[in-house]
Amino acid sequence: MPDRLKRRLTRRLTMNLTLAVLALFFPTRAALADPIAIWNFNDSDLVVDHGAGTLVSNFNVTNIGFAAGTTNNARLGDPAGQAISLQGGTSSGNNGRNVTVNVTTVGYGNIIVSFATQGTATGFNSNQFQYSLDGVTFVDFGSPYTPATAFGTVPVVFNLSSIPGLNNNPNAAFRIVFNGATSATGTNRIDNFVVEGSSTTIPEPATLALLGSGLTTLFGLGQKRRAARK
Repeated sequence: MPDRLKRRLTRRLTMNLTLAVLALFFPTRAALADPIAIWNFNDSDLVVDHGAGTLVSNFNVTNIGFAAGTTNNARLGDPAGQAISLQGGTSSGNNGRNVTVNVTTVGYGNIIVSFATQGTATGFNSNQFQYSLDGVTFVDFGSPYTPATAFGTVPVVFNLSSIPGLNNNPNAAFRIVFNGATSATGTNRIDNFVVEGSSTTIPEPATLALLGSGLTTLFGLGQKRRAARK
């Protein structure tokens, strides 16, 4: 084989090998967020609607209701339906109480939690989002937020990609602690509560085949060059 053709073939194989290595270690699909668990509350209960997880609250049960929802942050074609509605309670007794979500993130990283929310003037106006690595001890994440007076079109988003302990964690948990209600009937609504993350991917067979073919061919060319010099 002429040297010029050998050099051209070697360059082409080297380029293919480089692309295969990039695909192996930097799979583009891993950057896409996939839903892990979704609560749309359309069934007027706290049961997860898509995926797997649990949602519980220590609010007085008489102050947990359901009201008109929204398509803000809705996924998988979910309609507006219902939203969970949380009241301040007698003497605003639900201040300091919470809603807690437990979700396994095994197989996922770069966790994001988002939801639509709105509140009345006398509802909870200082709410703290928290996360937990063991489902027991919760840590504040960011500053307390105040719900808008209407759902609008932009959800509340907590990007937890900076917390590596939440990745691939069977005991991950998230909590909202509600404060600031000034009347028994002051309310906050939450809808389309979503936990999502980047799927853990493995190299596709085609990528592995390309990598193996490139390495084998380059090794063979190297062997021939060494034999020609002898």
